[in-house]
Amino acid sequence: MGKRGDRRPAKRASLAAAGLAYGVLGTITAHAEPFVPKQQPIAEDIWRDMVGKSWHPDRGCPSRANLVLLTVPFRNFAGQTARGELVVAKSVAPAVSRIFSEIYQTAAFRIERMERIDKYGGSDDASMAANNTSAFNCRTVAGSPNLSAHALGLAIDVNPVQNPYVKGAEADPPQGLVFDSLAKRQAAHDRGQPGIILAGGAAVTAFKQNGWKWGGDWTSLKDYQHFSATGR
Repeated sequence: MGKRGDRRPAKRASLAAAGLAYGVLGTITAHAEPFVPKQQPIAEDIWRDMVGKSWHPDRGCPSRANLVLLTVPFRNFAGQTARGELVVAKSVAPAVSRIFSEIYQTAAFRIERMERIDKYGGSDDASMAANNTSAFNCRTVAGSPNLSAHALGLAIDVNPVQNPYVKGAEADPPQGLVFDSLAKRQAAHDRGQPGIILAGGAAVTAFKQNGWKWGGDWTSLKDYQHFSATGR
């Protein structure tokens, strides 16, 4: 999440279309047509919700005009097709759309939920505890005046519980402690635990093929949930 390096110095009305009903967010009906990622400017109602939560006027984060709302497909932990929302920098929106389309098309990786962090009041801790996959959040690196890569709309955290930030004996979120080592992660994956990000897997492959970096490759600590365009 870029927290850790980022957070710590030493861590979801239905629509009827052609007779098929979809959720704006959430599960898409089994017979729905293939879902294509959608990029939109930040609408007024969404912007009002962001201000004071994920966006703050005094921190030097990207303007509304430089951010976009992406609606992308994913497969949830039950294997159902769902739609999620991510706010990202306009400059990386095409790459992020490709990344999540590629992950979805493999049918090999699961994401529990994907909601704007505003639902959690802009709290990274609350979003992680809910195992929420999120992107933009206008915040600084903990203990530093520097902006996080998330604050620039250039980072995404995926399934934080199954893919925690790990430094020494610490895991963030705390529920992720059972997934804090490669051996534990591989064993859980082999038992059928969905959502674990592993080297060579669908998530890492899609991000890397589109030029993004993975926090699971870091050496002094591991940020398994964290992908970024900047490498930090």
